[in-house]
Amino acid sequence: MDPDLGIVCDQQGAQSHVSLSGRITIDSSPDVRLALLQRLGSPDCQSLTLDLCGVSYIDTSGLAILLEILKAARTQGKTFYISGLRERPRYLLETTRLLPLFTEVSRQTSSSPESQL
Repeated sequence: MDPDLGIVCDQQGAQSHVSLSGRITIDSSPDVRLALLQRLGSPDCQSLTLDLCGVSYIDTSGLAILLEILKAARTQGKTFYISGLRERPRYLLETTRLLPLFTEVSRQTSSSPESQL
C-alpha cells in the first residue's frame, strides 16, 4: 500500500463509507481501486459514499478509477456518491466534464445520502 495514501472504510447497514486522504496517482490508484471494488462488491453494500475531503490531488488514473466504480455500481444496481471534493480535484473533474456524471453529497450527510435525494 502506498504510504502517502490513507483509506478508512466504514459500514453502517446497507451504506458503505470510504474516506481517502493523500494523493491519488498512478502509484496509489491500484490500492484505491481494490478497496472500492471490494467494498462495492460486498453483499451488505447497497450504497457507497466516497469522501474525498482529505484528497489534495487526483491524476487521470484516479479519474479512471472513479469512472470504473461508478460503472460497477450502476451495473450492480447500487448507488455511488462522492463528497468533500477539494479545489484541485473538483477542477479536474469540471475541466474534463466528468463532474455531472457523479452525485455529490455534502459531508455532513454523506452517511445518509438518500436524505439528499
